[in-house]
Amino acid sequence: MASALGYALGNVFERLRREDVPNARALVDQALQGIQSGRDYTVELPNGTKLLPQSIEADHRHAQDVILALTRAGALSPPPTTISIPATPKVGLLSERIEKFLSQMKVQERSETNHFDTAFTLKVFLGLVGDKDLSEVSPDDLDVFMDGLAHWPANAGKKPAYRGLSPKQVLKKAKQRQDKGLAPRTKEKHLDRLRLFFNNCVERRLIAYNPCKGLRITNKMQDEQEGRLPFDEHDLRIIFSTKNFSHSHDKPSKYWAPILGLYTGARVNEIGQLRVDDLEQVDGVWGIHIRHQVKNKSSKRFLPLHPELLKLGFVEYVDEVRGYGFEHVFPGLPWGVHGPGDPIADWFNRLHLRSVCKITDATKTFHSFRHTFASTAERSGLSDSRIARLTGHSTGSSVLRRHYIQPSTLQERWEDMGKIRFPDLNIEQPMRGCFDYYFKRVKALDERKARNKPKGKK
Repeated sequence: MASALGYALGNVFERLRREDVPNARALVDQALQGIQSGRDYTVELPNGTKLLPQSIEADHRHAQDVILALTRAGALSPPPTTISIPATPKVGLLSERIEKFLSQMKVQERSETNHFDTAFTLKVFLGLVGDKDLSEVSPDDLDVFMDGLAHWPANAGKKPAYRGLSPKQVLKKAKQRQDKGLAPRTKEKHLDRLRLFFNNCVERRLIAYNPCKGLRITNKMQDEQEGRLPFDEHDLRIIFSTKNFSHSHDKPSKYWAPILGLYTGARVNEIGQLRVDDLEQVDGVWGIHIRHQVKNKSSKRFLPLHPELLKLGFVEYVDEVRGYGFEHVFPGLPWGVHGPGDPIADWFNRLHLRSVCKITDATKTFHSFRHTFASTAERSGLSDSRIARLTGHSTGSSVLRRHYIQPSTLQERWEDMGKIRFPDLNIEQPMRGCFDYYFKRVKALDERKARNKPKGKK
């Protein structure tokens, strides 16, 4: 019937165009009223021609018969009876893609800390949005994840109240307890890791777009506020004063880690995982190799020791450790998923800096030693590129730097280290053998563990 109506109106308009009809508007209105009312309609033209629905329907049936005959003769393809919409191709469950992505990270020899943090972020995302085909992840799922970050409790993994809970259960409990949430920069890091995962999926043509695109948590001002500040001279005198620092002589990592942080600018995990064979004298220059589970390619470096470290007896200390047969410079440190730097930073930030030294500025942590080193080096006249080679930062990849500017030699790096002038802090040098009790205790504990280890277990 719809075809018949369309055909009728087509005839009306065609005849109105061919004939100069003064009341054409009235005829069109008549036709429309007939259609809208659903009643029989008859359109009579000025010359007496009448358009009747019966004749229109007959013409329509005749046209249908002609189409059917042509189709049977093979002249026309039969019209489709249904419209087929192709389904979105499946590319694998979200959990499967996450597992493969994490496996790729291991092949790429990413650091354990990076791998662990990324795995945690993806686990939270999966737990909040549920397992589904990767192609079905939508912006709505990202809204769920962002809401989760907004309420996720800080240091949830270290709090007994959240142990063994699923991500959804953690959020439910955190809202009830109203625990302190994540810092803006921490939320941004979680989003960055998720963005990296989906970017990989886009590059492999598993999905057409990254659902994280356009999302951001912090602005430039917040990023600057979240940054770490260097220690000033007043801070350093408090941290290394005889009154506050003498208690650190009971454990070598408590004494040497802050000192190494100040005079090398190394990251806390780079310091914590040092081995005795990382200390070496090359061409007459004493230095340490930073080479185990580093953050990135630029982080691998041979770092000459600052004269203050030689003066305080760091080389002699490592000789003591070697004499006890230990592999690591700081034996006895617990190696969690974040490496041995985690307990060092936890002790320094929470106990030494906040409780003992009463330095409560949240922007100052163990990582501030790295900023202090870079700031002091800059004030001592070192260029940004020279500082970057000491701290393990990228110096850029411009054509000029790649092809014409040669990396600084060991002698130059040693000279650069000697140019850095730190405040005279009068740090008390530990007496030789002051860590013997600690070494013997760790040695006894290691031997006890070895005796109790099941046979055949490595």
